[in-house]
Amino acid sequence: MSATIAGVRGVLYLLLHPKRLLTLFAGVLGFLAYVWIGAVRSVPGVRRRKAAKRAAWKARPRRPEGGSTET
Repeated sequence: MSATIAGVRGVLYLLLHPKRLLTLFAGVLGFLAYVWIGAVRSVPGVRRRKAAKRAAWKARPRRPEGGSTET
């Protein structure tokens, strides 16, 4: 029963003080905007690194066709 009461107290803590609820909402919105902007700004660098890795993978040395590595 105490867990239920604790949950109600937590909800009342926010609902009885709208400024706290708005602060929480603004914090969550700010965090999401921060993460989104960071992700958008990193896209060109990620694409460049992936293209460089693909080029390196295609240019890697390979064994001759039908050959064996054993001597």
